[in-house]
Amino acid sequence: MTLVPFTEWTPDTAEFNGDNTGDILNVLCSQKSYIPFPDLVPFTSALPAQPLGYFRARSQNGQVSIFAGTATKLYQLNNTTLVWTDVSKAATTYGANTVAQWCFEQFGDYVIAVNINDNPQVFQLGVSTQFADLGGSPPKAAFVRAWGDFLCLLQLATNPNRVQWSGLNNIAFWTPGSNNSDFQDFPEGGVVQGSSRATNPIIFLERNIYRATFVPGSSVVFTFQKIQDKRGAKSPYSIASRGDMAFYADEGGFFQVGADGTIAGVGFEKVDRTIFGQMSASNIASMVGAIDPFYSRVYWACDLTGKGTFGSIVIYDWQQQRWSIASQDNVGIFPAATAGYTLEGLDSVSTNIDLLPYSLDAKVWQGGAPLLAAFTTDFRLGFFNGTAKQATITTQEQGDVTGTVTLLTSAYPIVDTNSYTVAIGTRMKRGDAVTWTANYSPNSRTGRVDIKVAGRFLQAKTIIPAGTTWGDAQGIELTAQSAGMH
Repeated sequence: MTLVPFTEWTPDTAEFNGDNTGDILNVLCSQKSYIPFPDLVPFTSALPAQPLGYFRARSQNGQVSIFAGTATKLYQLNNTTLVWTDVSKAATTYGANTVAQWCFEQFGDYVIAVNINDNPQVFQLGVSTQFADLGGSPPKAAFVRAWGDFLCLLQLATNPNRVQWSGLNNIAFWTPGSNNSDFQDFPEGGVVQGSSRATNPIIFLERNIYRATFVPGSSVVFTFQKIQDKRGAKSPYSIASRGDMAFYADEGGFFQVGADGTIAGVGFEKVDRTIFGQMSASNIASMVGAIDPFYSRVYWACDLTGKGTFGSIVIYDWQQQRWSIASQDNVGIFPAATAGYTLEGLDSVSTNIDLLPYSLDAKVWQGGAPLLAAFTTDFRLGFFNGTAKQATITTQEQGDVTGTVTLLTSAYPIVDTNSYTVAIGTRMKRGDAVTWTANYSPNSRTGRVDIKVAGRFLQAKTIIPAGTTWGDAQGIELTAQSAGMH
């Protein structure tokens, strides 16, 4: 018997007799194993139109609010009825679109929303019932980020190579040269694509990356150091940051930027060729990145088939330095949190306990619980807190290049469930197409999958059905013997 571990997924590298796992789907990385990827479960009513930006805010008293913007309106989720309330500025039809999307930021108890076609909007948590124009006559901008005690607008409508920040702790003050408010132009590197959220932020252009350093008491306020002069962020929406770390996608690769400005190609010779080889330039530019609000994972929603919506989510765990992938139709992902519900409050979701979208002990009912969220293709907000999606884990191909044929007689996945099937892929020559057996169920008495198949080169595929309760998949034990030279 041979134990074949489910090792790292690196589709860019050769897998034959290697130490990397073959195809995987709908799993997350764990230490030396894989764990389930939870299903996206719709939770709210539908927005009236496609969301073009979304954001979770938390007031200083802990109340969670979720906002979303469409082409013409801004909405806030009613945490009781789970219906979207129009909180647009009075008598206003906004001009957002797929190339001028909404970008949100929180500064204290204020939520700021911008798109490059409209005046920056502001909403005070716990006070406002509608957005209003941000005071101080700030410029129109594509993006907004909090830089410590400053609010910064990036890619201005009148100058896409400029960033401009507010007065110190005053988001309604925008007079350059006063109260530490100022701007910075970048003469080369393309337009500004966004930045991280930090006191000393990383600023992304199309072909350059800068690190800004706040200089207290100085007339220059921020200094700017170029840390990359050949690469930038192809997709402004791919930029995802937590604290001093930032991740982004450029043409041909995924990258991580550290607090010291060092840049690492985290997908190089692992997933870059496989993922970016399936996407057009426009699909690369539209991918959306989000950092898990609880775990050390960054997710990128991608359109790998050109259908116009995201169908795949590529996941990088920076603590494990490992990748995985999931299949999930969506129109955008983001880190969110829940409002919290009492048993009485659950009546607003469903009066029938059997029809609740989550079990009663799910985190979605806990107030302020951090969860990854996404919008479904019918524009409903949901959380990745459902049952496990159908998981597929395929071993690397193994074989003897001297020509020996191997006869495999049984397989036993090292998975903490009895619900699984196994298929075996074989071929006699490396240039042949792989022939797969049917999916075989385990023996009810032993748990082993009894299967007889021969080939010079073999690989095993384990499938765990959707909805199965399981926690860890480590590998598969194969029972095989030499069948001689044929």
